[in-house]
Amino acid sequence: MAISVDTTRPDVLSIADQQEILAYHDERGLYDYVTCGTGSYYDFTKIIPTFVHEDKLGAPFAEALKQVAKHVRVQAESHIRTPENADYVIASGQADMVSIVRGQIADPHMANKASEGRTEDIRPCISCNQMCWGRRSRDYWISCLVNPSVGREYLWDGDSFPRTKAGKRVLVVGGGPAGMEAARVAAERGHQVTLAEASDKLGGQFRLAGLQPRRTQILDLIHWYEGQLEKLQVRVQLNTPMDGAEIKAFGADAVVIATGSSPAGTGFQRALPEQAQLPGLDKDNVYAVEDVMRREAKVGKHVLLLDDGGNWRGGGTAWHLAEKGHQVTIVTPDPFVGREIVRTAADLPLRMRLAKLGAKFITESAVTAWHGDGATIRNLLDGSEQRLAFDTLVLATVNRAESDIAEELQAEDVAFKAIGDCLAPRHAPAATFEGRRLGLEI
Repeated sequence: MAISVDTTRPDVLSIADQQEILAYHDERGLYDYVTCGTGSYYDFTKIIPTFVHEDKLGAPFAEALKQVAKHVRVQAESHIRTPENADYVIASGQADMVSIVRGQIADPHMANKASEGRTEDIRPCISCNQMCWGRRSRDYWISCLVNPSVGREYLWDGDSFPRTKAGKRVLVVGGGPAGMEAARVAAERGHQVTLAEASDKLGGQFRLAGLQPRRTQILDLIHWYEGQLEKLQVRVQLNTPMDGAEIKAFGADAVVIATGSSPAGTGFQRALPEQAQLPGLDKDNVYAVEDVMRREAKVGKHVLLLDDGGNWRGGGTAWHLAEKGHQVTIVTPDPFVGREIVRTAADLPLRMRLAKLGAKFITESAVTAWHGDGATIRNLLDGSEQRLAFDTLVLATVNRAESDIAEELQAEDVAFKAIGDCLAPRHAPAATFEGRRLGLEI
């Protein structure tokens, strides 16, 4: 029997009710085991909880059921992500068994690695729901942001990396998700790999995402990459920007360009396609979300965040600012904040947290001008405009592919492969997919 606890609707079936049901059936020997999760169709967001929710979410409810179970075994599920989580739940007596699903999608070798004492080698699930739960209504197969072999086992022979018969010297330029994955897979296959990163840390914009509230699982994943690259003897060179001539002089057998993307700085909005650049960007106090998360922005008290993507770049940065005590107003062309993350069941929890922190939402609207001390905002439904006072404008708008190095290499007639956002700015799953695919092809 499976039991799901909906803590937002205790009127539907309380924990005491479920204890009574379990005890009744257990006494009569009608159950083999009970598995206890969270959420329900009244609270969809906790069925497969994202990183917004705490780890071991279902364990306390499984513990409540175990208190009345005399014969039946009780299994805990819901955000028990790691072997460490599982050990704690079982050792503390909260449950007899645990269920880890997304964790074993992220790394199908989790159980073997844990039993061998190699927990540091387990590729961590980041509870993003982008390619597992988030694909549930698309085309009937799932994948994984951190493990793109999922759903493509018939192409790539599962999560395996066959050794090459002819090792090459490989140079990967750019240490974001695409570059790290390409370097890792190529090294695991037996190539001699150098990874050159212009900044002082690996991760690229993915690291900035990990600095948003509740998203430290991303930093855990980057730490895993760092450990794996070290074990595989990848030569990681930080603070090493490279131009076309330097790449040519390096003399690699295979060159991978993964230089990512950067804010376009235009404030272009989908709702105003005739306006290539937002008027007023030359005035004071205009920053990209990347500037904010790098702590390079001098953000005032009253912040207008223009969220043109409806994803975590805007929503997570707004959450970060609101937690820091800023009064945040989000303007979006969409009918609600977080439209793009609906498929991950994270949009409602995000809006709830923003509302609790006092953030305001202006939906189905666009910014037509920035004045330095405020903005003109147009309602996209009726065309009316209002000017509101703000002291800072933060842009969560389009990025521009960093393709300069690729163009230099083309001019130098140097063979290379480009992957990730330097081809076109997209989501992280595209970067890890292209990194793995190229790592397997080299």
